[in-house]
Order: sequence, then C-alpha cells, then structure tokens
Amino acid sequence: MDRYKKLLSNTLILTIGTFASKLLVYFLMPLYTAILSTEQYGTADLITNAANLLIPFCCIGITHGVFRFAADEDESNKVILSSGVSVLLISSAVFLLVSPLISFIPYFESYAWLIAFYVISSNFHTVAKEYIRAKGRMKLYAVQSILGTALVIAFNLLFLIPMKLGVVGYVLSVAVADAVGTVFLIIYAKLYKDFSFKIVSKIKIREMLKYSLPMMPTTVIWWITNVSDRFIVTAICGSGENGLYSAAYKIPTIIALVAGVFNEAWQLSAISESKDGEEVGNFFSEVFERYQAILFLGCSVLIPFTPLATRILLDESYFSAWSFMPVLLVATVFSSLVTFIGTIYTVKKRTTMSLITAAFGAGLNIVLNLLMIPSMGAQGAGIATAISYFAVFVLRAIHSKRFMPFNLKAWKVSLNTLIVIVQIIFMICGLPFNILVQVLMVGLIGLINGRSLVSAFMKILKKILKK
Repeated sequence: MDRYKKLLSNTLILTIGTFASKLLVYFLMPLYTAILSTEQYGTADLITNAANLLIPFCCIGITHGVFRFAADEDESNKVILSSGVSVLLISSAVFLLVSPLISFIPYFESYAWLIAFYVISSNFHTVAKEYIRAKGRMKLYAVQSILGTALVIAFNLLFLIPMKLGVVGYVLSVAVADAVGTVFLIIYAKLYKDFSFKIVSKIKIREMLKYSLPMMPTTVIWWITNVSDRFIVTAICGSGENGLYSAAYKIPTIIALVAGVFNEAWQLSAISESKDGEEVGNFFSEVFERYQAILFLGCSVLIPFTPLATRILLDESYFSAWSFMPVLLVATVFSSLVTFIGTIYTVKKRTTMSLITAAFGAGLNIVLNLLMIPSMGAQGAGIATAISYFAVFVLRAIHSKRFMPFNLKAWKVSLNTLIVIVQIIFMICGLPFNILVQVLMVGLIGLINGRSLVSAFMKILKKILKK
C-alpha cells in the first residue's frame, strides 16, 4: 500500500474512533462542572494525575516495549505479548504490596486503593490495545476506544448522579471502564490465544526492557512537565485556582486529540517505512510540514473562540478559566510537535535520547513554574509549560537530524509561532481592534500554510478519483 494512503487510512480510522468517543466526554463537561465544585474537580484532577505518574513505575515501561517490538514484522507477536504480560503481572503484584504507602501522601490519605486500581487497570488495558494496534487492527482499536468512552460516561452517570460518589465516582468510572475494556479485547480479539507462559522468552524480556526502561523515567518526566504546575498552583494559589486551570485544559485537548490520533497512526508508518533509506527523510519532511500547518491553523482558529467555548462547555462558575486557554493551546501545539520528532527516537530505538531531552524540558518547567506562579498565578504555569515544550522542540529538532536528516521548514514554524503569540496578547489583554487582529492573523496563518495543505488535499483527491 502507498505510504501516504496507509497513513491516511489509519489516521481516518483512528479519527472516527477517537472523536466519536472524546466528543461524548466534552458534552458531559457541563455535568461534571455542575456536580463537582472547583475544589472537588481540582482534587479529582490531582488524583488522576498522581495515578498517571505511577503508571510507568507499575509496568516498568513494558507497555511501550510491547507495541514497538510487536510492530516489527520479523518479531513473533505471541512471544512479545506473553513476555510483556508476564513482566506486567510481576510488577503489578509488587505495586500492590507497596500501594498502602500512598495513603501517607498529603491529599491522598483516603484514595490509596482507588489510585492502585486505576493504575493497574490502565496498564493492562494499555498492553491489550497497544498490541492490537501494533498488529495493524486499527478498526478494532477505534471500536474499543468508542466502547471505552461509552463505559466511562455510563459509569460517570451512575456514580455521580444516583450514587453521589463525587470525587471517587469521577475517578472510579475511568478505572472500571479500563478493566471492562481489557476483558472485551481479551475475549473479542482472542488475545488469550496469543498468550502462554510456556513461550515467555527471557532474551526477549531483556531486549524489551532495554528499550522500555528509559521510557519509564521519560514518561514520568513528561508527567512532571504536564502536571507539576497543577501541584504548584494548588500549593500556592489553592485547589480552587487549580480547578479552573485544570478545566482550562479541556479546549486545548481538542488539538491534543487531533495530534494524538495522528501520532498513533504515524508511529506505525514511521516504523514500517524506516528501512527505505533516503526516502524516509523526504517522507518525514513532507508529513511534518503539513502536520505543523494543521496544528498552528487549528490553534489560531480556536484562540478567538475560547470565551465562547468556555460558556458552552463549562459551568458559569468556571468562566474565568478561558483566559488560561490561549497559552495552553500553544503549549499543546509544541507538545504535539515534540511527540512527532520523538518518533525518530522510537524508530531508531534511541530511547535514552528521548529521556535526556525530556529531562531538560522538565527541569526548565519546574524552574519557570517556581518563578512565574507566585506572581502570575495559573497564567504563569501555562506560560512556563509553553516555553518548556518549545525549548524541547528546538533541542530535538537539532539533535534528531543526526539519525534522520529532514527539512524542518524552520521559517514556517517561526512565523506561525509569532502569529499565535500576537493573537494571545491581543486576546488576553483585551487590546483595541482585537476582533480585526484575530481575523487577520488567522488569514495570515492560512496564507503561509495554505499551499502545503492544498497540495496534500489534491494529492489525496487524485488518488481517490483514480481509484
């Protein structure tokens, strides 16, 4: 199959699955913010993010190894799954033994059991769904995504309204949905046929851990970059401010969803095309140019609508959260670009370099948070996050060319960045002619990136008509 056709096909399938599911969650945001106070929402956010921090420790990164090695055509998938699940079973048992220690951490005294259940359910579900993605079963991957979200919604409605479980119900719904989703994949995808303790390979486990272990601290470091600001905001400004800041992420998540869908499809294409020599660099260059164009155009269009989106998606008491959204939109754009370039490290199995660059970003993020949050509040946290992701993007863009030379089109990225910064300044500061400036900036972004997007569309259209 043509490389672009395969990438497009996988992206479309994942888009249907992801957006059909995630949009349902967006429609429930008024419910969440109506039932949960800003303090409760902030507490629930801290619990889920703390659980996400523990997830890579519990699985010692093996979920990454299962996907990467199962995606190689010359690997035995049954050996990969059996070896990976065996490692996960042992690491989960150890995690359960030490999980009571969580209750000694402030904010989490009563939630140790909830965090443990959330972490273990997430890891087993991740192994199952990443395995079927690596095998190219993209339609099933999309279906299970829709099913998972439907389950989260159903359990949310059950736990929050009639059972009135509050914070516990909000977090528990995700954990239970993951557990049910895992059982579904085991039965429907017949994963039990690919698993056997008899074929567990110590050699393969060592190879997978060599790849996966650097991903464990890398995941934690990205968690620090993404979430440390929320803990600092809570400590300095209170859980109410953190509730507003956490809710503000809901609009930038739209871009994160688009980018996440594409990156899932892109990883498979990048791995499968990695053996084509010089052509890979051209493939990376063309895809990156269009990818960054879509991200910046989406960001530019969304910035003027952040107040309106806040009124629609959040309760009235959360309206002031809109002012954090424009900066977080830019942060999400660069986070997505960082992930794209990080695919080079995945393809070349250079996970140590992924760790080093991520560590740099996390360190910078913490320093900037401590400097900015005391004087600027949650807005300072957003700016710190955006600067950190931008710095990691530049670092990776320079370093990754050693392994795969490609054309970054730095002038386009620079102009796009300047344009959205102008939009943010006019938007947040409420400067004169704000609406006119927003329209002009969106048009300028479209003008700068329109040619690459139109050429891509025409190429796709010709292939469809030819077929």
